[in-house]
Amino acid sequence: MSNQENMNKTIPDNRERPLPLTVLCVLTFIGSGFSAISFLMIYFSFEEAQPLMDELSNRLPGMELFANAGKNFFLTGFILYFFSLTGARLMWHMRKTGFHFYTASQIALVLLPFVYLKGFPIPFLDATITLLFIYLYSRFLKMMN
Repeated sequence: MSNQENMNKTIPDNRERPLPLTVLCVLTFIGSGFSAISFLMIYFSFEEAQPLMDELSNRLPGMELFANAGKNFFLTGFILYFFSLTGARLMWHMRKTGFHFYTASQIALVLLPFVYLKGFPIPFLDATITLLFIYLYSRFLKMMN
């Protein structure tokens, strides 16, 4: 078997999406999709949701941070999740630019609470999951156009 044949077997065609990349994209579609919808719904119903968030502040520790975040926190979160979805859709179609959209939006989402929520603890779990997904997506960059 020639070197060219070996390379063709180990590197899939650029139009072929590997199964692990498909799984990552689907997980991103689910997570970022639900989050985008949630943030948008809270943004549009912020005034109506405010009393509920105030009530939950008494029952759930940390909820008072979100109750005091303000409407723009949820709008900004929606926009960032939208860009995350856009990045995943582009990577679904094997486009490298999707990785950059996804990475930038995910890093911004980890930093978002520090801009709007005073006293927000460092989100180690969120940051770890974000870095893991970025790393896993980066493993497929060579296959993307």
